Amino acid sequence: MRMFGLGNLLEKSEEDLVHLTMLRILDEVGLIVEDEDVIDKLGEFGGRVDRDRMKVSFSAQFVEQFIAESQRFDWESIKPSVSGHAGVYFGYYLDPETDDFKLWTLPDLLRYMKVAHYLPNTVGSISYAFPIDAVPNEALVPFFHYLSFKFMGRSGASLNNIRWCPIVLEMCEAFSEETGASIGQIFCGHVHLISPLKFGHEEAKIFKFFAERGLRVGIGNMSSMGGTAPVTLSGAIAIHLAQAIFINIIYRAYFGDKNLYLGCSISPLDMSTGIYPYGRPEKEICNVIMAQMARRYGAHYVGHTGHSDAKRPSVESGFQKALNSIPTLMVCGKASICCGLLSVDEVFSPIQMIIDDEIVSALNRFVNGFEVNEETLAFDVIKQVGAGGCFIDTEHTARFHRAEIWQPRIFARNMFRAWREKGAKIDAEIAKEMWSDIMNREQLPSRISQSLERKLLKIVEKRTGVKIEPIEAV
Repeated sequence: MRMFGLGNLLEKSEEDLVHLTMLRILDEVGLIVEDEDVIDKLGEFGGRVDRDRMKVSFSAQFVEQFIAESQRFDWESIKPSVSGHAGVYFGYYLDPETDDFKLWTLPDLLRYMKVAHYLPNTVGSISYAFPIDAVPNEALVPFFHYLSFKFMGRSGASLNNIRWCPIVLEMCEAFSEETGASIGQIFCGHVHLISPLKFGHEEAKIFKFFAERGLRVGIGNMSSMGGTAPVTLSGAIAIHLAQAIFINIIYRAYFGDKNLYLGCSISPLDMSTGIYPYGRPEKEICNVIMAQMARRYGAHYVGHTGHSDAKRPSVESGFQKALNSIPTLMVCGKASICCGLLSVDEVFSPIQMIIDDEIVSALNRFVNGFEVNEETLAFDVIKQVGAGGCFIDTEHTARFHRAEIWQPRIFARNMFRAWREKGAKIDAEIAKEMWSDIMNREQLPSRISQSLERKLLKIVEKRTGVKIEPIEAV
């Protein structure tokens, strides 16, 4: 049974206008590309280059042909799913023991990753490097890549300066040599366009460094309505779409990619405070519209979902994560919950992570649907029980109930009297008990050998002059 496929938000004529505006942006406005080699590569590929202004543009005919020659993604073959992801960025750790907001310490970061490790629906990652106690700034990015290698089994932290690239590459080569995994499998790096319509100098250099070695750096694309994009939904979609197509052009120019990949990360700029909130309905409207454009082009699609502006686990956090996930899930069959993440990527809560893991589990039950056949229709059982009977003691119920009925670990499953007799605990209190249990389990396991760990730390010391002792998990 299909469990996704909501109708389009745009009329066909409106969809055509968005498409035509995207073409005009790429043709008449173009993009700044602050690297001569990259701009030359795009010129050889078919772009119009203005070297004096460091700009490249693409004719409408070129873009139409580019899309037409792309391999179409089969939207009908999507297997619906919801994933849970617990990344780590700069911000505040909401300590379950003290209920205080603390700047990250290394032990707290490892505890946070330990929670992700023991949750069944959440995958942890170390997404961005940031200042942390006991790690000198001159070794910060390599240190976070080492940490990711040790506990995630691949590189993972961001790249914000070209000087880090040779160090990270050497670490990947050491990992590849010992494990046999290809560098392409274990390398993970990303940069972002500087919206609007700009591939910055440092970002282009980082991309080029790895592209020349056959490795792909992810290029992010985020827009703020009223800030880096027009305040109108349709205008924000058009410029965001133009940037997304530009990113696909870069990948095809360097790697020959025939697939199209679209994503959406658009939120309104709050005109009273200047913040870039995630928990607003406009964010999800943009996700759904961009999914419609992805269907038009036969493109793969990923929406920016599962976020909240709330500062603590609360009704607000749960509602906002659902608000900016479920419509995307219904449109394209895919969504992700940023488990534990609150306050527009500022606050990291292990309690919220445990609650979010439950949300991922429930949504996966929703999209998995159900089977309709003679056995599940259960006519013979209905006939046997008859009018006025009960199905709870039938063999059919015993055989099917675990697969058919989702069971929560945190959400309430008692009536009021029984709930009160069991301590009257709400979801956050149960999640805290689960957190305490996880903290008493075995430590976060290492994914690398001691010899590889020594090699990685030796690379960091050789390249940065900073000696770092092996990190022990909690």
